[in-house]
Amino acid sequence: MSEHDPTACHVCHRHAIGVGIGFTHSRDTNPKWICHECALIIEDVRRVRNFDAYEIKTLDHVDEKAGEYVGELGKTDMASMSELERRMLWKTVVQEFGNGLRSLIREGAPF
Repeated sequence: MSEHDPTACHVCHRHAIGVGIGFTHSRDTNPKWICHECALIIEDVRRVRNFDAYEIKTLDHVDEKAGEYVGELGKTDMASMSELERRMLWKTVVQEFGNGLRSLIREGAPF
């Protein structure tokens, strides 16, 4: 796998690079590729068994950050946003999902 292949990170779902976790045998078909940011916390990632709880908790972080962005724009109606403003909102959501998820994983958050 090269970083040019269109594969999503096993952890945060952003673009993965050629680093994988969980590849235990040559017959494994999915080594669970991860992105650069998640590779930096690979030891913490390895101990997470169920990402669902982390993903659900991360939505609180995403909601807060997206709300801050929209608040800075002073707009509450997406129809009133320019194309760039809407794209930046979605970029904020995607980036903050990964950032929030990695933060929870590093903290070892017990739910």
